[in-house]
Amino acid sequence: MKKLITNFKVLMLVALTIGVASCTDDDDNGGVLDNNNSAYDLTVDNADFTILNAALLRTGLDATLDQAGGTFTVFAPTDTAFQTFLSANGFATIDDVPVLILRNTLRNHVLGTVARSTDLTDGYVKTSATNGDGDALDLYVDLTAGVVLNGGAEVTMADVSVDNGVVHVVDEVIALPTVVTLAAANPSFSNLVTAVDQEGLVPTLSDDTATFTVFAPTNDAFQALIDESTTDGLNNISDVLALSNLTDVLTYHVVSGAAVRAENIVDGANVDPIGPGTFSITGTVITDAQTRDTNIIVTNVTAINGVVHAIDNVLLP
Repeated sequence: MKKLITNFKVLMLVALTIGVASCTDDDDNGGVLDNNNSAYDLTVDNADFTILNAALLRTGLDATLDQAGGTFTVFAPTDTAFQTFLSANGFATIDDVPVLILRNTLRNHVLGTVARSTDLTDGYVKTSATNGDGDALDLYVDLTAGVVLNGGAEVTMADVSVDNGVVHVVDEVIALPTVVTLAAANPSFSNLVTAVDQEGLVPTLSDDTATFTVFAPTNDAFQALIDESTTDGLNNISDVLALSNLTDVLTYHVVSGAAVRAENIVDGANVDPIGPGTFSITGTVITDAQTRDTNIIVTNVTAINGVVHAIDNVLLP
């Protein structure tokens, strides 16, 4: 795979608030969770959280979530959620999960601020988990049908108050997200996700041992391409998906070998993506091989294997 040419470094930063809507749950206290003091104490006193409690103790995060002066939001997976996670990943017990992976996965369920249901919005929010460079990972909150996190975990009980924040119960362990996870969770990227899946690129971009910078066209960006010309044969998204060079177009939006962030951009950088051709970036404007200008509109959506930057048109090699 091609790497960056020159010292290419790109834009990014998304911070949207998050909360969770109130729901009900079955437990041993008539559907109401007992909440003694801290977020950690909640895992001690409720039978639904025995595995979460063991995981916190094993990783040393019990002390973090027991801090009296903390301001945390914790998305707390139930024992059933953990059992599903362990089985899906080939682990017999929580003790079989490598400690570093377990710690970062648990941190992916924790926000550093208190986010109650009244704070809830659709969008990305930074968690306490980090990538290899120490950058905070993003979590996508979708309110389209209930409260769904990163396209999978649903909140089943919200706004359990604790002395150092708030706890929301979830029915899945929220895995460390890849660039595919964070794009697929966001309805604004549904056309891009369809195209990437159709062209068989999901396994490549889901590789958590690789590193990518993805310039991701939104659904509006695809519509901008369709509206750009009346003579190019592109009248709807189906026409775009039928392009004979669609794989080249998609890989033209992906740089391999670096997670390039906004604060590291070199103005005027020449970029060599995976696909054929190069493009340049000046400020927040990308000039593609067809000398078309496209704007970077959202930056630094951070995954375990790279970053995603949203753009307002489709780049053409």
